[in-house]
Amino acid sequence: MQHRSPDKLRSSSSDKENDQIEADKRFCKGAMVEVSSDEPGYEGSWYSAVILRSTRMGRYMVEYMTLKTEDNRKFLREEAEARNIRPCPPDIEMNRQFFLLEKVDAWHNDGWWEGVISKVLADKKYMVYFDTNNEELEFDHVNLRSRQAWINGSWIAANRTLMF
Repeated sequence: MQHRSPDKLRSSSSDKENDQIEADKRFCKGAMVEVSSDEPGYEGSWYSAVILRSTRMGRYMVEYMTLKTEDNRKFLREEAEARNIRPCPPDIEMNRQFFLLEKVDAWHNDGWWEGVISKVLADKKYMVYFDTNNEELEFDHVNLRSRQAWINGSWIAANRTLMF
């Protein structure tokens, strides 16, 4: 077992508090965000939402922009962990075709699903492979966006990937 000095413990506690303060700044009431889920069948998907309020340490009440309650009358509201929330990525105008094995997000079932271009078709259509459910679906160019990752407070364009 590794022992830490009291200074290290204070530093860790302070770092967590600073991280929470930064998260609270980033995710203030009214902020437009995307929320992911850890639930089986929803891995690799992001849904547009608005922050309603901070509920407790590292958690937020969100209202989805595309998901509705079971009776289909209201937009779904739920509590989400900060680790599953990110700002909306910047729009990237795509004047070019996507390339084979390019990481993309595909608009599917009211959200953005992380996939990879598995085949480039004619007329700006693509086959996209989703490794979370081993599924391949066809998409029009307008329903795809370049994948970006939210890393250390910045958006980073995803690189090509190899599938084995």
